Amino acid sequence: MKIEKEKGVSLIITFFIMMIVLIIVLSISVLLYSGIKVIRNMGNSVISYYAAESGVEKVLYYDRQVVLEDAERGLCAMLDNCTTGTGTEKSIYCTVTSPNAGTDCVSTSCNNCSFTFTTVLDDKSYKTTASVVSGSYHLDIKSTGIFSGTSRQIDTQQESE
Repeated sequence: MKIEKEKGVSLIITFFIMMIVLIIVLSISVLLYSGIKVIRNMGNSVISYYAAESGVEKVLYYDRQVVLEDAERGLCAMLDNCTTGTGTEKSIYCTVTSPNAGTDCVSTSCNNCSFTFTTVLDDKSYKTTASVVSGSYHLDIKSTGIFSGTSRQIDTQQESE
């Protein structure tokens, strides 16, 4: 009579073993998924960093290489070369989103100027704020690169001699 009562025990033991195996497999899956997500975000972070670096390089290039005639520096030339509010694209693929014209912020002197521009290239973008304080002596650049929901920011300051 004892033998008939113990017939269902093996089924219960098998069920508990299957549950333990299932819990272990699900735990490993969650850990692997989290690891993959972290690795993907690291890749996006690198792309975002280089997008931000592109914004800094664009400002530095225009500041040094595109100097208007009778101008101390070329940063304010970007104001004239970016896309205007009408949506007409110009040569440097940027849109000035919030120009801040100070009292001396004109293309020839570029003193106390600050403006923000955004550039979108495929699925990457960067938003850069460039400021010139006291004429040619201080340049402050803040650039944020964005890619797939990940953003990285670079802040740099340059003092001229």
